[in-house]
Amino acid sequence: MDNDIQNRLTQLGLQLPAPINPLGSYRTTVTFGDQLFVSGLGPFKDGKPVVGIVGTDLSIADAQEAAQRTMLLILACVEEACGLENIERCARLTVYVRAESGFTAHPKVADGASDLLLALFGPDRLPARSAIGVFTLPMGIPVEIDSVFQLKR
Repeated sequence: MDNDIQNRLTQLGLQLPAPINPLGSYRTTVTFGDQLFVSGLGPFKDGKPVVGIVGTDLSIADAQEAAQRTMLLILACVEEACGLENIERCARLTVYVRAESGFTAHPKVADGASDLLLALFGPDRLPARSAIGVFTLPMGIPVEIDSVFQLKR
């Protein structure tokens, strides 16, 4: 693992979880050219999925933590696939937020993932991003994130 990234994670009091295996007929990561695509992943805590509806069961802060947990899992899968030292930047995030019907703070939830990338890679390498509200997500998770990373040349 990239020592700079590991040092920043340690300074933040965070560590990468074990990477996850696919839960169906797909691959967790796929490399195409200089891009690494990561399938949609969600938050886990103590080996179990975090569940709930943002705005009903989870506060914005809870949902931001779920987004951060998801980003840590994504980074663990990136590390397993090609090593974080081979990543130039995260180029794109799509953050799906399972929220109650009146909820409108989807971008704030997505900041839980983006703020981790900001701390690890700096402001010049923040990704483009969408934050989308949805009615349901697999296993009842509150956040799912898919991402695209640019590999170093």
